[in-house]
Amino acid sequence: MQRFCRYTVMKYWFSLCLLSLTISAAFSQSNYLHYHQGINQTEALIVEEQFSEAVRAYDSLFAEYEYVFLKDLLIAAQIAVLSEQPEKTTQWLERALKKGYQCDCITRMPVFEKYIETKAWQHLLDQSEEFKADYYSSIQLQWHREFHQRYKREQESKTASDRSAYISIVSNNYQRIKVLMDSVPFPSERIVGIDNEMLFPSQNGGKLSNCDAANSKVIPTLLHYDNPITDIGWDKFVAALQSGHLHPNQFATIYSFESNYVSRLNANKNINRPELPQYYFQFPFGKKSKDLEKVNRHRAQFGICSIELSEKKKLICRKYRLRMRFGYQ
Repeated sequence: MQRFCRYTVMKYWFSLCLLSLTISAAFSQSNYLHYHQGINQTEALIVEEQFSEAVRAYDSLFAEYEYVFLKDLLIAAQIAVLSEQPEKTTQWLERALKKGYQCDCITRMPVFEKYIETKAWQHLLDQSEEFKADYYSSIQLQWHREFHQRYKREQESKTASDRSAYISIVSNNYQRIKVLMDSVPFPSERIVGIDNEMLFPSQNGGKLSNCDAANSKVIPTLLHYDNPITDIGWDKFVAALQSGHLHPNQFATIYSFESNYVSRLNANKNINRPELPQYYFQFPFGKKSKDLEKVNRHRAQFGICSIELSEKKKLICRKYRLRMRFGYQ
């Protein structure tokens, strides 16, 4: 028994060492704020219906970075359909499946209606179990399960009559995230994986969606806790952004909730006040500014697209039945 315990401990520490090496390599990569700025430039091509140019831009950008966000692969695959480049569609959908996205979610996207009748799609379907194994081997599976279970408890406690139980669970979940951020940049989709609605499904409160390509089991805790950025540290959140572990839209949502005192556990807003630099992102619940030029400067600084581009994306999505919004991203 002692030998087994020693083996288990050694295996655990070996896993953590490998994770640390992976994270160190990620920090040596290019700044991911540049990645998101490149994504915004590519999406500007999309709204101008320059689909072939957008595919080339995606191809170049994806080759430059070790990690590519799942939502960007899914958008790129859709644009490749419009550009009539099925080999790129196949390439990027395969990468999406290896990041945990499910085949049935792809079949629900209208733009893939003809593609899913092809032999290329059938070949991807035939390999889906192999892709799932690739996905599970690429993330910290024990943390994947842990955060799904924590999400279940947090959501179900929201509807309980005893608010103290909810406060206790949110606080405990938050402390877990805070401790992890001492060793990893952020418990991101690339570390703890994307949402799985079938893993510890919640009976009450919010429910996860497989098709949102999101990390919604972690973000809500940071939205509901009083001042996560202030408490954990501004620099740590910026480092998570720069290393590609936190999406700018996720960051802006957390910032907006904190700066506007939304969903605080402590009813007295004058206790434990946020200490944040002032930015205007024009996100829900955040502070608003009539100076849209300033808003766009602040958004661009964090890799978020301009207000104008955001509105144009809604129009192009309606015109071509595209999906460009996923979860908190």
